[in-house]
Amino acid sequence: MPLKRRHARILAAIALLAVAAFAILWAGARTPFARGLVAGAITDATGLPASVGQLRIGLIPSPRLDIAGLAVGDLLEVGRIEVTLPWRGLFGATDRIDALTVSNATVWLRVSADGASNWSQLFPEPAAAATPAEPARWSLGKLALESGTIDYADAGTDSQWQLTAITATASDVAPGSAFPFELQFGGIAGPNTVHFALKGEARMDTDAGRYEADALGYRGWLGGDPLPLAGAELTGTLQQAAYESSTGIVRLAGGQFEFAEVPGRFDGSLDFDEPAPVADFTVATEAFAPRASAIILGRPLPATADPAAFESLQVASGVRIADGELVLDPLSGRLDDTNFEGSVIPGRRFVRASLDAIDFNRYLPPASKPAVGGSGAGSKKATLESLAAELAGLDIDAELRIGEARIGDAKVRDAVIRITPDGEGAP
Repeated sequence: MPLKRRHARILAAIALLAVAAFAILWAGARTPFARGLVAGAITDATGLPASVGQLRIGLIPSPRLDIAGLAVGDLLEVGRIEVTLPWRGLFGATDRIDALTVSNATVWLRVSADGASNWSQLFPEPAAAATPAEPARWSLGKLALESGTIDYADAGTDSQWQLTAITATASDVAPGSAFPFELQFGGIAGPNTVHFALKGEARMDTDAGRYEADALGYRGWLGGDPLPLAGAELTGTLQQAAYESSTGIVRLAGGQFEFAEVPGRFDGSLDFDEPAPVADFTVATEAFAPRASAIILGRPLPATADPAAFESLQVASGVRIADGELVLDPLSGRLDDTNFEGSVIPGRRFVRASLDAIDFNRYLPPASKPAVGGSGAGSKKATLESLAAELAGLDIDAELRIGEARIGDAKVRDAVIRITPDGEGAP
């Protein structure tokens, strides 16, 4: 047989074998057995029972695996996962994935009344290996998340929020290497809606369970009651964000923001290892005009006897959110010419504050400005009572300690004003 004809028959046989193998793979991927193998691998990796609705393999122009209808416990549902490989990846010549696209994924985060979460059994600790595992060497050319959702509900605190329309992209992803990424989502919490976008540079050390992002820029918008229809804009930057899977803590450093014309900076952490997420931050603003910001936030400040009152405000505070409650403590700052410090729990209408010196005449309504000329203890008592009556209308539990106050033409030192939620106030 001529050599050329022999080579042609060999090549034809190889092609027929390849086509037969591809046909077997194509058909086999659609069987319950193949779906069971993939679901079993996901179960082993996550520690939660998994199921796969559909499984398909494509070969042109590149090998491709499509998974549809994936469910992992009561935690995750995914409409579609598409994995594209280089041809040499079929033969184990590379750990690279050309592209990974995840579409219509929903994560259901649930905390029961006793504090147990449905993600507590996720990713069980592997058994100790006799020899150290080799460092991960995989790489991913392109990552895309489309139309994602995170739905959170805590039965213990009766709190609920949702992130929707989550879109994320990244390229040239590999352990230990920096890569660019972008993230966008919308959010709903009670009557409020938020839109948020973030971009920057990230790094992953999957062996150590550490994930970082640097040089972040972000922008957003917040709307809903009590904000006016226009809502409030947010812009800012963040030097670094880091997450440690061993502790479940996200740390944020070097943050700057401008929200509702209030510029400031922040650092802090989010602890996801608790039964419900806990936030601890320090926030400090630069001096800003509170009247303009209050209008943007839908809470205009009242007219005052001195039009220049509420001209400048600067605040620094610790901010903690735990069990659905916001606490501002310690709180300090300067309003116009008055320095103050204290603590506030907005949900309880709880206020404790100390002021060094304040001229209350500036902050009374224009028609309530005390007439100049009164003197003596009777004048002091009358003006303090009128001030307490004004504050009692706020329906708060407050205690104000004042080093020195001017009311009318009287000066009062070391005063204490208490207001109770039932509307009673007493100097």
